[in-house]
Amino acid sequence: MTYVYRAIALFCLGWAVVYADRTVLYPMLPVIGREFQLSGAKMGAITSAYFLLYTMAQLTSGLLGDRFGLKRVLVLFSFVAALGIGAIGSLAISYFTLIIFVALHGAGAGAYYPMAYSLTMYTVPREMRGLSSAIIGSGMSVGMASGLLLAGPLYHAAGNWRSPFLVLAAPTFLSAAFYQGLVRDVRPPVARKPSILAVLKDRDLLCLNAAGFCSLYGYWVTLIWGPTFFQTERGLGLTASGVYTGLIAIAAIPASLTAGRLTDRVGRKRLTLVLFPLATASILALAHVHTKLGLILVLLAYGLFGKLAWDPVAIAWVGDRVQATKPEAMGTAIGVFSFVSVLSAIVAPVVTGWIKDLTGSLAGGFYVGAMVAFFGFFFSLVPGETVKR
Repeated sequence: MTYVYRAIALFCLGWAVVYADRTVLYPMLPVIGREFQLSGAKMGAITSAYFLLYTMAQLTSGLLGDRFGLKRVLVLFSFVAALGIGAIGSLAISYFTLIIFVALHGAGAGAYYPMAYSLTMYTVPREMRGLSSAIIGSGMSVGMASGLLLAGPLYHAAGNWRSPFLVLAAPTFLSAAFYQGLVRDVRPPVARKPSILAVLKDRDLLCLNAAGFCSLYGYWVTLIWGPTFFQTERGLGLTASGVYTGLIAIAAIPASLTAGRLTDRVGRKRLTLVLFPLATASILALAHVHTKLGLILVLLAYGLFGKLAWDPVAIAWVGDRVQATKPEAMGTAIGVFSFVSVLSAIVAPVVTGWIKDLTGSLAGGFYVGAMVAFFGFFFSLVPGETVKR
């Protein structure tokens, strides 16, 4: 069990690095937009470029991991992510080069979800899947808070929006080295080639994938456009906007650990059907509150009930289903789940930016995000429960 605990801790830290790299960009979007004179849609396209390559890497890395080894693929793609974020900080001298390097970083970071969670599903006992996924997922919250909180101070200290990316390049390179030295490789227990088609034909997995898309759509609207919304429509400064958005991560850490523990006991489906309506209400309320106290309460509520809290439930649910029906395709199935879910990150930033350009406000984008998130509740009604009380 010593290795199990070490792997869980390492993957938790790995998520912190991935999310810090990603979220440090969001408070910088208005600054980048001013430098390159970008519209709202073009600002949204920066994150869409990241997630376009990120989603492509989900499927690619899942298939490669099941065939050639999960660890090998994790190390290789992590190194690509490090090159990408280093180039953002040092070589992105135009809007075009910025898009290219953001996309490169997304391609490398895209392998982390399917590789880390596949290795976890093969490593930890079944009765620990929810809790271990929650502990690993808490790294997302730590990284999200770190990226949002560091962006403003690093920018003001150096007077340049590129400095936060250069600072974060170092731990990104180190993470690839740690995976190489500390992670044991895992190969599927059945010598059959994994099939994407078999995964896509599974009704339960298909509905879980759709629910993941809905959950993440609302999440990306809140996370990516939240700092800009707080700066332009609620009067907060750059640093304060990052701090406020970081409240989601602060609340999500205990929430995800609690959800991970509960889901191993009371079930995946039961908990999901409670979380989705509450998350939807939180996103909807965000467009209505104007006071600082109201913003704080709504953001904390979304952290308690939103995507980060549901994530350990979802990954354990997918892992249960795959282990029972097609264990040779764990990496592929988790890659497909993440791919479909993160497709929302390509759509949500641009659609929300387009709504901003059309209406002059981001509030409409939050209404759409809440509506899409609520559809996840209906998709979650279809898959069967995998935990017996």
